[in-house]
Amino acid sequence: MVFTSKDTVRVMIITKDHRIEGDMHILEGSRLTDALNSKGKDFYAITSARIWPIGSNEALATPEYVAVAREAISAIFPLES
Repeated sequence: MVFTSKDTVRVMIITKDHRIEGDMHILEGSRLTDALNSKGKDFYAITSARIWPIGSNEALATPEYVAVAREAISAIFPLES
């Protein structure tokens, strides 16, 4: 089995209905924009997530894993540690 080294980037994702914060795993040494420009991905895996409805301060869910559809993302940006 071959394992690929990954870096973890804490991100905020905005969709039409939700704000999601979590860890996105990208290839070691690459940038967040490199991962986003990968045309072969329809979903992005986010771990240690928290999900809020837009306009709410109360978390809707805190899943360990969520797959976010590329087409649902309005904005994504890294959060400072």
